[in-house]
Amino acid sequence: MIYLFTGNMGTGKTSRVVSMILNNEDGLFKMKLEDGTEVDRPLYFCHIDGLDKRKFNAHELTEEEIMSAPLRDIIPQGAVLIVDEAHYTYPVRAAGRPVPPYIQELTELRHYGHTVILMTQHPSQLDVFVRNLVSKHTHLERKAVGMKQYTWYKCVTSLDNPAAVTGVESSSWKPPKEAFKYYKSSSQHQKFKKNIPLAVWALVAIFAFMAWKGYNVYQIYKQGSGQSEVVQSVSDSSASEPQAINETDQSKSPQDINSNLKPEDFVPTLAEKPESKPIYDNVRQVKTFEYIAGCVEGGNSGCTCYSAQGTPLKEVTKAMCKDYVKNGLPFNPYKDEQHTVQQTQTAPQTAYTPENGQVLTMGGKSPQNLMYDGYVEAGEKTGFQNGAKVGS
Repeated sequence: MIYLFTGNMGTGKTSRVVSMILNNEDGLFKMKLEDGTEVDRPLYFCHIDGLDKRKFNAHELTEEEIMSAPLRDIIPQGAVLIVDEAHYTYPVRAAGRPVPPYIQELTELRHYGHTVILMTQHPSQLDVFVRNLVSKHTHLERKAVGMKQYTWYKCVTSLDNPAAVTGVESSSWKPPKEAFKYYKSSSQHQKFKKNIPLAVWALVAIFAFMAWKGYNVYQIYKQGSGQSEVVQSVSDSSASEPQAINETDQSKSPQDINSNLKPEDFVPTLAEKPESKPIYDNVRQVKTFEYIAGCVEGGNSGCTCYSAQGTPLKEVTKAMCKDYVKNGLPFNPYKDEQHTVQQTQTAPQTAYTPENGQVLTMGGKSPQNLMYDGYVEAGEKTGFQNGAKVGS
């Protein structure tokens, strides 16, 4: 097989091939004997300045020696031949001239187990007969940012845009530093000064600007402006839900509603809670919550705390109730102060109102019912309003 490596000066063709030897790439540099023993293949080279012959057990040939006879007469069976600056050894022929015998015999490389690796700057500098025998072509190219390696399984001469050639395999490429010490690349290394195109800088600036703007928007949202809009939207949606439900119910005829009724719609989910019937699911909404409006100590019950609606709060312990009677109720952060002030101004000063959070200590019987105003047991006088009973 013939391997071809192309690329302008300084793209690392020689280091690429030396790296192949070090890593036994494609298994090219080892072979098995008949007894199964793996040994190094005989290695020959031409035009590689300063190659470490001892490291690779390599033998040097001149271009004249290669051109003098077919390879089978120059190198042993199973050998590998590496030729740098291959345009000297396999130059382009003038039109009409016959193919030289040493080139003609390259068609029989496989018969003798030979592998030829050629390096040159451009494939058009080689004899067309040699180009047509190439099995794998690797082209190295320096870009504005980094280097690229393009590979085909034939010789490609249209390298103005190698990425567009059919069947290409491309990858990033960087000359392997471990290969440099095994050959002499040049008498004086020169570093390429790369000028990054303006379009690349513009693209970087655009991405940086977009990232900066995105970060600012995120910070604004995080600080609450975005969250307040979401909360307001949810609040508006919740407020409009009952109206939408009523409009939907009104738009339906009684016949449509009755046709969808089921017996289980009238069975409470909680046995002692008639409001838990499924038929009320769309209209049942919580409007307020229980909180301690006042506490009463005395009577048969000992001490009881009541809600704003006058219902006893069984969750409050006797000990806590007595503490509230003695020290007063704690601050209520859920109360609307403006609403409380208005109630205070309109309510009689002598009346006991649970909304004001008053605490009374009373003797005598505990109240039997605090569910409505003006309740009086037979034969007793009342000294309270809003369901609070004061004993003598």
